[in-house]
Amino acid sequence: MTNEKNVTTRNNSIDFWKLIAAIGVIFVHVPLDGALGNILTSIGICGVAFFYIISGYACYGDKEEICPKIKKRFLRNGLITLITVAIYMIFCILQKKQNHEYNWWIRQFRQPVTYLHMLFLGDFEMMYGSALWFMIALLWSYVIFYFIARFNLKKAACIACPIFLVIRFVVDSYVNSFNANWHLSGNLIVGALPVMLLGYLIANKKEKLMQLPDFALILSTLLLAAGMFITVNFRIWKIDISQIFKTFCAAAIFLLCLKRPSPRFISLPAKLGREDSLYIYLFHFLIIVILAENMKPLQLFGQRFVCPLPLAVIIVSVIAARIISVTVSLIKRLVRYIYISRTSSLQSSTRL
Repeated sequence: MTNEKNVTTRNNSIDFWKLIAAIGVIFVHVPLDGALGNILTSIGICGVAFFYIISGYACYGDKEEICPKIKKRFLRNGLITLITVAIYMIFCILQKKQNHEYNWWIRQFRQPVTYLHMLFLGDFEMMYGSALWFMIALLWSYVIFYFIARFNLKKAACIACPIFLVIRFVVDSYVNSFNANWHLSGNLIVGALPVMLLGYLIANKKEKLMQLPDFALILSTLLLAAGMFITVNFRIWKIDISQIFKTFCAAAIFLLCLKRPSPRFISLPAKLGREDSLYIYLFHFLIIVILAENMKPLQLFGQRFVCPLPLAVIIVSVIAARIISVTVSLIKRLVRYIYISRTSSLQSSTRL
């Protein structure tokens, strides 16, 4: 993703944690009960921060180099978002018609406020697209980082980072402590921009940060993870401060990935994280809806067995993401082949 060809040209550690992060997000939407459920949910939220840190890190660089890259990422992710929204919309139309709920459901789309909520809040709940706020916030963040690069505002962005992080921690703590509307924290200003600025700051200070000893980074990561697991289960005066640990734990893991980019033993999950993690994230909620409505007990060894919903969603999401990834790869190869063939034929006819 940035200065940093290494992030996109293959840092297996980052790709491995992208897979863990995408699977972790599933537990945010189909949580388990008790302390273990809280811990798994916190890993998913930490995973969202990890994705944004990668994106912010990838937006750092010289204007001439980074502006075209941000444009390209904006267009690519914008197209992915539009296709995903279309898929969710088609599913909802078919489902609502089957359940005879289409008429009242479609009325929401006759109100302009619905589209404002989609565009600025990433609110796609009416079509089961709660997770799509991530993509909307990411696209708006790309616009901001384009202007940061275009007008050389690196210093201002680094100064703004701690300010936005404080806003993130205060608002998220309020939302989780008092069960407020999650859109207050799941948006550009609170959910995305502060963490992308943190990734940007890491890129800016990379040379110094890479001098930190491995032991210090590993110990910091473990302590932050422990703080995260404790604070999601035990609140101080009923106030949830876990977001502080989640955000900085994601940053610590990212720094470790930069220092140790290519452990061989994680090559397979790294491949899945590199190619499939986005699709797991985008479509897992749709899979939750489908499985929740259609799961039936299995007959195993003469016993009736019901697969836990979170496990079923993980398995189906990973398989579906692999299928989508392979399909997209084949389409790209076909388009590239057609383009090369046409170019070759045009060159041949020009010579003649």
